Formats: sequence, structure tokens, C-alpha cells
Amino acid sequence: MNITNKRFKFSKTQLSELPATPPDSASKETEYSDTACTGLRLLVNRKGIKRFLFRYSFQGTKRSLMIGELGAFDVKDARLRAYELKRMIADGLDPKAERDAKRAVVNFYEFAEEHYLPYAKANKLSYRNDISILKNYFYPLWRESKLNAIRAQEIQRFMDSRVGILKPASINRMLSLIHRMLKLACEWGHLDTNPATHLKKLKENNQRNFFLSSEQITRFLKACDEDTNQSAANFFKLALLSGMRAGEILNAKWEDLRFNDGEPSLFLPHTKAGLARSVPLNSSAIEIIELQRTMRKNNHTYMFAGRFGDKPMSHPKKAFMRVKESAEGLDKLRIHDLRHSFASILINSGSATLYDVQHLLGHHSAQTTERYAHLASGRLRDVSSNVSAFITHATQMT
Repeated sequence: MNITNKRFKFSKTQLSELPATPPDSASKETEYSDTACTGLRLLVNRKGIKRFLFRYSFQGTKRSLMIGELGAFDVKDARLRAYELKRMIADGLDPKAERDAKRAVVNFYEFAEEHYLPYAKANKLSYRNDISILKNYFYPLWRESKLNAIRAQEIQRFMDSRVGILKPASINRMLSLIHRMLKLACEWGHLDTNPATHLKKLKENNQRNFFLSSEQITRFLKACDEDTNQSAANFFKLALLSGMRAGEILNAKWEDLRFNDGEPSLFLPHTKAGLARSVPLNSSAIEIIELQRTMRKNNHTYMFAGRFGDKPMSHPKKAFMRVKESAEGLDKLRIHDLRHSFASILINSGSATLYDVQHLLGHHSAQTTERYAHLASGRLRDVSSNVSAFITHATQMT
């Protein structure tokens, strides 16, 4: 699209293609206008972050109100919100003044129950974990606290109090949750700034990555083929062949299987990060999916159907224990390690970079992918040894 045109009818495709504001630009953000909804704008900053904004006039004064970040809001949501704000203006209400009045009364519990959890349920596969953290840790601490009364030092003090009691990864998950909640509170008009923005996560030393060897993979697949629950066995195989998370596979629907120009992929509308992504599928993964199709009954919505109603399969823990026992020597293996093994196979193939792994696994941050750096280093040492062999051979020839 022509990025010099700052006015156009917003669509998901066009907005996703908008570039970040150039570093040498006089303005920190580039503003685009939606021709389908007067007043609706999209701001793109130098980091490429995109936010919806509503501009309006009230009693002769020009004003603006932030709607939220693209991703948390899609185009349809943003337009609906803009229309709601227009109705308020038509009724003689100033949306910004109403928002400020609302800020004065909402407390942490009200925000979590009425605003955050409905969003999390619709956008996060791990929202049940959020519920557990809220009930066990955050509600006892901040239940009656006003959102604008929560301070960075208070959050840091809470995190410090958990050190030595919980693992660093668990503490970091809690920090991620409060950071995300307060960020959304800013986007939705309940806060001006996020007090958790500059708080740093702990260094995690409790990661336990297990990678299947070639011989172990052979035993594992043989045990899958022999298991009585072939649907669960196909689930395990697909996890190993695609690198998808367990929740992503369990929530995959037949309608999300796409063939663009003959190239198969699986569209995931809601991932762990809350963002949609498409997973390229190799030929072996497609074979597993087609085998699963032969077991489809009553045009069930999900690829891996549950036994009752139109629900997906429950987490196949019992089948996984059977397969591990049959394969022998895989006591340490977790279902999530199939995803790690996918990454290991990619890197050791000699053709994949950490960048490739990041995008195939759907990591939102390259830092998450760095856990596999040692695998890449091992492969590079093998490649480097070829130079040694060549020079040694050349020396012997002289």
C-alpha cells in the first residue's frame, strides 16, 4: 500500500503492513485516519507499536482519548468503541471526563474481574493460570487498592518477598501478569502510566529443557503407534513435528487449516502471547492431520475432539504416561519437551537459524529463543572442525 496516504479505510491487512515511524522522523509517531469512522486514528511509534486513538471536539475544545493497542483491539473493536464514544458526546457527555471519573473509583479487584479476566479468557490460552495468581497472591495484597495507588516499589517489594520461596520463573510470571494488567489499564483509560514498566525480571536458573535423541525419537514414535488411544498419539506426533504448544494443538479447529498456493499452514487465532500466528506445516505434520481427519465424527469443530459435546480433547496426560512407559528410558520427558525437541532437530539439521526457530515456535521475543543458542554453538563447532580437517589435510600434502 502507499504509506504516503495517511487516510484510508482501516483493515487488518493494511494496518499490519504499516511500517514503524523512521528514527530520523521529526515526529515520534505517525498518525493514520480511518475513512470509515470519523475520528478514529492509528498511531505507529518508532518501535512499530500501533495504538488506536479517538479524536473529537467537545464544547468547542479539541480532545483525544486512547482506545488501545492493535492486537488487544482489532479494527472492528476499535470502531465499536469509537461509536460508543460518539454516542456519549451526542448525549452531552465528555468521554475523557467520564473516563477520569471512572478512574477515581475502580479498584484492583474490580478491574481484574470486570475488565481484565474477560479479556484474558478471550485472548489467552493460559488465563486459568492468571486466575490462580490473582486469587492466591494479588487479591490478598491489592483487593481494595485503587489502581492509581499501586506503586512500583510496592510491586518490587512483593516480588522480593517471594524470592527463596518460589522459583524465579514463577515470580517472573507474576511480574508479567501485573505488568500486562496495568498496561491494559493504561490503554483502556484507567491509568496514565504503568508503574511496573521498569521492573526487571529475575534471572531464571530453573529451566529444564530435555531434547529427544534420534534413537529416543524412534522409540517414542513406535510407542505412539502401538498405543490404544490413536488420537492422543497423533497429538504427540504433531507436537514433535510442528513445535506447537499443547494448548495450541488442543484448540486447533478444522476451519483453521489453510492451503495458500498449495502450501499448508495452521492459523492460530489465540496464542500464549495473545497474538495470532500461522504455523507452516511440513509434509509429515500434514500426514498426521489427515490421519486425524479419518477419525473425525459428526463434523466435529476441533481437530482433536473431546468425548463429550463440541469440546476439544482434554490434556492427554494418561496416554502420555503410557507412551513414555512403553518407550522406556523417557521418565524425564514432558509434553512440552516435544516442542524443545522440534527446535533441537531444526538447529541440528544445519539449515535453521535461531531467527527461524523463533518464528516457527511463535516466540514473541528473541530472548526466549536464546535458550537454544548452545545447540547452534555445537553445530557451529562441528562446521568449524571441517576447516581444521581441511588445513590438516593440506599440510600433510606439502
